Amino acid sequence: MSSPSKENLPKVPAPLKDELAQFDSSKMKHTETQEKCSLPSKDDVQQEKAHNSILTGVEGFERSRLNSVETQEKVILPNAEDLAQEKVQQSFLNGVRSFKRNSLKHTDTEEKFFLPTNDVIEQEKGHQKLVHGIENFDTSNLKHAETLEKNILPSKEAIAMEKSAA
Repeated sequence: MSSPSKENLPKVPAPLKDELAQFDSSKMKHTETQEKCSLPSKDDVQQEKAHNSILTGVEGFERSRLNSVETQEKVILPNAEDLAQEKVQQSFLNGVRSFKRNSLKHTDTEEKFFLPTNDVIEQEKGHQKLVHGIENFDTSNLKHAETLEKNILPSKEAIAMEKSAA
């Protein structure tokens, strides 16, 4: 095929040609392009390789390398203790199931309230008065006092006596 001649090419209308010639590209907004890569990551490739190696290992497995084995079934019977314990539990459950509720007698429960004695009441009142007095104490009636600390040190002779006694 040969390339088309100039006369055979499509013609652009004159108004569109003028508009394209006068276009100001500085009025365009800046846009960041994002490249979307659909290639798998390194981890994906490694996982796929591991999966494929497992599949080829299973496909290429030789059954002739397996050894023949006979299955032995072992039946473990319960010992005497287990049987005795199960019998006790079973008899207990049977006793509960066969219990006759209509053989019970109706009873009324009496609740007794024990009131404190007069001595206990008086002690509590005294305690409440003490707490009330402490909470409502007026500290403005107190006088300022300075504390002088006197610390008398022992003499050299007393220290020597203590060292020789020890």
